[in-house]
Amino acid sequence: MKNIKILEGLAEIQSVDEQKKSIDEHRPFSKELENKIFQKLKLDWNYNSNAIEGNQLSYGETVAFLNFGLTAKGKPFKDHLDIKGHNEAIGFMLQLIKEDRPLSESDIKDLHKIILVEPYYSTTFSPEGIEFQKEIKVGQYKTSPNHVKTVSGDIYYYTNPEEVAFEMNNLLEWYRNAEEENLHPVVMSAIFHHKFTSIHPFDDGNGRLARILSNFILLKHHYPVLVIKNKEKIQYYAALNIADNGIYEDLVKLFAENIKYSFDIMQKAINGENINEPDDLDKEIELFTKQMQVQNIKIVDFEKNKDLLINAYVKDFLDYLIPKLNKIGELFQDSSIEIIDQLNDDINLKPIYNYNFEIVEKDINRNYRYQLDNKQIKLEILFRFYNLINYSKSLQLLIDLHIIFETKSMQYIFGEIPIMTYNEEVLYTEDPQSIFEKLAKKIISYLMQKIKDNSLK
Repeated sequence: MKNIKILEGLAEIQSVDEQKKSIDEHRPFSKELENKIFQKLKLDWNYNSNAIEGNQLSYGETVAFLNFGLTAKGKPFKDHLDIKGHNEAIGFMLQLIKEDRPLSESDIKDLHKIILVEPYYSTTFSPEGIEFQKEIKVGQYKTSPNHVKTVSGDIYYYTNPEEVAFEMNNLLEWYRNAEEENLHPVVMSAIFHHKFTSIHPFDDGNGRLARILSNFILLKHHYPVLVIKNKEKIQYYAALNIADNGIYEDLVKLFAENIKYSFDIMQKAINGENINEPDDLDKEIELFTKQMQVQNIKIVDFEKNKDLLINAYVKDFLDYLIPKLNKIGELFQDSSIEIIDQLNDDINLKPIYNYNFEIVEKDINRNYRYQLDNKQIKLEILFRFYNLINYSKSLQLLIDLHIIFETKSMQYIFGEIPIMTYNEEVLYTEDPQSIFEKLAKKIISYLMQKIKDNSLK
């Protein structure tokens, strides 16, 4: 710890402390001023921390999603989940500070669970360069190595899975000792960050979690939020790489410089100045246009636009889903699709394995009558699978899909009657492709699990 405390003498650390002293003279802040500052820094933090990890949402899209719940057209659904999880993890972290209790491994696992939201599969590569699908679990330490190949082609080795629990315990012990010895919060935050990322205890989300834990330390000691900007990513990674050799100066300086930026924001707010950066104007324009688009969504006239809705959200969806169901259907002796006319209960039967888009198009456009009741259009589609090939027991699987159109929104509901297992409401102005991907994944996953469960009986 003695060698580390030398870093407290850096000019950058002294500058930060002088700035903090100047800011503290204006405390306590009004609730309005405090919220204004924190909301600005939190939005910057949510955007940049996720952007560093490859999130495709722009700053304006991040603001629109967090403040107004508006999803970005054409952007991955998971990117929205990551922003949502990160924002909620910040809230959990603030609660930990409010409770003023020691940081624990359980807290870190809970934060990880909140950040990642739900388990998922990710394409990754083994040290030998072999590509494979890896399940990313939430709130659990890694069970397989997550070493990475550097730009130079070398392998960077993180802590092995069997050593993670031991190293995490050591890290928290180091943190407790640093607190007892009154190590400067900025130095403590930077070194804790590096030690955590060197362990890389989880399958994914380690960088975002490390930045949240760094801010936990800073906020606990009344320093402002640290925002590592996406445009500084190369400098940030370089400082972490240098720290691998026990040289923390560059990383501490980077932290100090970015905390100074946050103090500058605070000072502007105190002075009554605009706390937006000059390049935030484009971000504001982007956000404004999104708000206006939502405010001016046309009320759907079902009589005039039902063909448009059916084309965009039924035919196109079936065109996306059916080829995937065909692959599942190859496991069965027979399968069918039944489009139910809810006015007279007529059933149009078409085998899935002979699925032809033109046939379904004909059914929908010429033979199918829509149920128009209280400004709703309702459709029901049944997918049936009969008897697994090379399986002695009789097995029939059914997917009952309801599609309901309403003013400005629609719902997809599927499940074994009468159990509703999926319900999604969307704006007509959104990109339907992202909806198709989410729903198809739910349906296929449901089918595969049912087949697996029955075949094991």
